[in-house]
Amino acid sequence: MALSDRHLGSRRAGAGGFLLMRAAALAIAAGAAVLVILIADLPHWRFGSWDALFHSLAVRIGFAVWLAAVALHAYLGFDSILKDYVHHAAWRFVCLMASAGALLALVVYGVAAVWA
Repeated sequence: MALSDRHLGSRRAGAGGFLLMRAAALAIAAGAAVLVILIADLPHWRFGSWDALFHSLAVRIGFAVWLAAVALHAYLGFDSILKDYVHHAAWRFVCLMASAGALLALVVYGVAAVWA
């Protein structure tokens, strides 16, 4: 039985999703490396040092971008999994919107926590 392109799942997603997933992974890795370097450079492990580190505008913006990259990477992964394993379009849409809502809440809460 030949498969039509309606049943290909994530194999039909193309190079755009692949490249976006890899770009998000690179942003996550770079952000983690920068965070490790910044933590290693702290003079002492007290609240004042952490507070000063996260009051820097560059660190706040970098953390927001990093958190958005994590959410994008997770969303693309969920999308790929749902395309492969959830074959009913309505259920796939509901699951994808639920995961998108949860990831958006994570980004909003994370950015609010750092910028507060």
